[in-house]
Amino acid sequence: MTAEIAPEQPLAPDLMNNLNALAKHQQAIMDKYGEGLPYQRERIVHEARFYMAQSAEAMLEAGKRLIIIKENEPYGEFTKIVTEQLGLADRTARLIMQAAIKYTSPRLESQRQTFAGLGKAKLFELMTQDDEDLAELAEGGTIVGLTLDEVDRMSVRELKAALRQDEAALKRSQQLVTEKEKQLQQLSQQLAGKTSTAATSDEQAPLNTQQWVTLTLEGVGDRLKSERLRLGLSQEIFAERCGVKKLTQYNYEKSERHPDAGYLIAAKALGVDLNYVMTGERSDEASALDVVRDEEEANLLTAFRHIPSESRDIVQRTISALSEKKAARSRA
Repeated sequence: MTAEIAPEQPLAPDLMNNLNALAKHQQAIMDKYGEGLPYQRERIVHEARFYMAQSAEAMLEAGKRLIIIKENEPYGEFTKIVTEQLGLADRTARLIMQAAIKYTSPRLESQRQTFAGLGKAKLFELMTQDDEDLAELAEGGTIVGLTLDEVDRMSVRELKAALRQDEAALKRSQQLVTEKEKQLQQLSQQLAGKTSTAATSDEQAPLNTQQWVTLTLEGVGDRLKSERLRLGLSQEIFAERCGVKKLTQYNYEKSERHPDAGYLIAAKALGVDLNYVMTGERSDEASALDVVRDEEEANLLTAFRHIPSESRDIVQRTISALSEKKAARSRA
């Protein structure tokens, strides 16, 4: 008996499309992380093992290799390579890949060496933060009120506690926002009732919270800036503590935008006199503290607050000496 050999059937169009898409995806990964070389499992595994034994920056290089392996190996093979050939737990490998993706993003790539100096464990802790916030940290700003030097000096446990504390504070703030939103809505309805009585007999719908804030805070920019200066805070620090970007704070002070209830609650927690911001009438206790005169003085005070405690005595003595010298010249 002779066996009949069936003619070779062409691949289904859908399957061909999927294979082409997979090939393009794998090539894109190689173009991005493969440094122009073709995929070779042995070489990539060897390089990943080498980089994993190095510094935090090398760990990011290892993460790039892990991404390449994952995207080029069949389903299930990646885990076997990671556990059997690299001796890593699957979760650890995924953390390393996430770190590589995070710190080689367009916004953070130029700052990669800066972050690598913090060490592997701190890189993992900071991965939950926004790229913009991390970029500002590397460029001299702060994150959760900490400068890059302060993060560097902290232990991993201290950094973790600071980040968790900030998350807890955010949750508490959100709860307060919900409660205050209700109070603002009640005030909004009262204001709407007075407006409708004075202006016209036609029925008016109650103002929503944002409309009420916008109407009430006419000229809020100048008063908000005055309060920030009174507290001796720079725009950047004040904005961060109120949960917004520096640009947003700038727009608030220019009256180009109006703050929402959540921002106002956070500002009140800093010591802002909301009665003054909203009505222009200061409370007595706020007036007694109105000591900062301009932006320059606020920036100096903010800088002083970020000086380590052991260095403050030097700054105080220097300022006192300059003050006494000026006073002596005046007497002469």
